[in-house]
Amino acid sequence: MKDSPDYKVEQLMKVVLLLETTNECEAFFDDLCTLNELKAFSQRLDVARMLLDGHTYEHIEAFTGATYNTISRVNKTLSKENSLKIILNRIENKL
Repeated sequence: MKDSPDYKVEQLMKVVLLLETTNECEAFFDDLCTLNELKAFSQRLDVARMLLDGHTYEHIEAFTGATYNTISRVNKTLSKENSLKIILNRIENKL
């Protein structure tokens, strides 16, 4: 059903997959998200990368400004095989 939250989220994911360049991504997310939302996404990626590199919660908190709860939530997602781990590995291979 097109009005269901699940359909709308799926539609958003499909739209993201259509973005072809970094400039398109930047423009799309600038239009869609607030600066604080984009910073929160970026912060969580930094937290995930630092957790995978073995940094302590205290170091991550000091470096990123993320709260203990945010670090814990990201760590919980990393404890299982998921897309965040996959994309971080792809980023490392591309940079």
